[in-house]
Amino acid sequence: MPNLPTDSSSQRQRILSYLKENGSGTTYEFRDKLDIPSPAPRIFELRHNFGKNIVSHETSGETEAGGKHRVARYVLKPGNYRGDQS
Repeated sequence: MPNLPTDSSSQRQRILSYLKENGSGTTYEFRDKLDIPSPAPRIFELRHNFGKNIVSHETSGETEAGGKHRVARYVLKPGNYRGDQS
């Protein structure tokens, strides 16, 4: 993986681009594919500071080591964020 910028703004842009391209993404996908160790704060910022309508759903995911855990799947919806819309 190339050296990606680690600043919050760059991380938010990577998440937003990924969601636009793929429709959704999980915590693990953002960590592994986008090199964002803590995606939840970036999602919060996209929602609350930038009005992006991103909803989350609980799902299960598997780590590279084979462990299964509950993780969030984030989905970008049209319109602006207006509170909990899960």
